[in-house]
Amino acid sequence: MKMKKILIGILIIAVALSFAGCTKLQSQIKDFKAETLGLGRNFTVYDDFGNETMKVSGSSTDIQSSDVEGVLLITIDGSTWQHVGSSMVAVETGIENIVDTYELNTNIDTTGDASLFTGLDRKINNFMAGMTGLERVLVVKNQSGVIVGVYEGNNVFVEDSALPNTTKILIDGKRLHIYRSDFEIFEQKMLR
Repeated sequence: MKMKKILIGILIIAVALSFAGCTKLQSQIKDFKAETLGLGRNFTVYDDFGNETMKVSGSSTDIQSSDVEGVLLITIDGSTWQHVGSSMVAVETGIENIVDTYELNTNIDTTGDASLFTGLDRKINNFMAGMTGLERVLVVKNQSGVIVGVYEGNNVFVEDSALPNTTKILIDGKRLHIYRSDFEIFEQKMLR
């Protein structure tokens, strides 16, 4: 049984290497495109109660660090916007916030789905995340813990951002930035 799981793990890695593009490379290309041509995005700012306080959209946008600590410098269709403080989610056109339609169970029990090789599972998941991304559900909460967004994708890759207080995520080839917000990322099967 142990040998079978190891062989399955090796087979999964081999298949991923032969058929998948590198998610890290896709992310770097996406960043380059944002810095040169811009990305179509929607920026949504939330208050402490999870209410939208502002929504800004543009067809050519980029986000950079400002000279002022903690401030984001956002270029939108040739204009500049500086943002600091409130929770904000910036999503590339094509990513849908399904918070209103997603039935999120806050009591998650995965008993019975145990693996004999937790260390191997972690290594395979980390490798696959870097190569192809993973099927994930992203739950975004504002600074007060109120859920403001739920995003789902078959290829989700999370990485550090050079922007202050920000995490950048690639969902099915589309960019999402989370600024001053908490988030949880689950395997899709955990929430079904």
